[in-house]
Amino acid sequence: MAIEAKLTEPNAMCLSTMTSENRPASRYVLLKGCSEKDGFTWFTNYNSRKGQELAVNPYAALTFWWGDIESSVRIEGKVEKVSPEESDEYFKIRPRGA
Repeated sequence: MAIEAKLTEPNAMCLSTMTSENRPASRYVLLKGCSEKDGFTWFTNYNSRKGQELAVNPYAALTFWWGDIESSVRIEGKVEKVSPEESDEYFKIRPRGA
């Protein structure tokens, strides 16, 4: 729907997790893949604040906001790491400083 509407950054999503103090924490990340088998894929540094929050509590919510078409989509569930090889491949091609 969002891609067909040619929205700017249709893969931008708000990733919400819980801090160790049981408070919500959100930031925007880019969806890198989606399949019935693997679910939704995005990447974050495992040592980042978001990575640490997910290590403690592996549940998250994703929210896509597509204002141009007055729609949003929310997904909730358990988060699992991709394989080390897939993670390494992504970070090899990621622009420096990104």
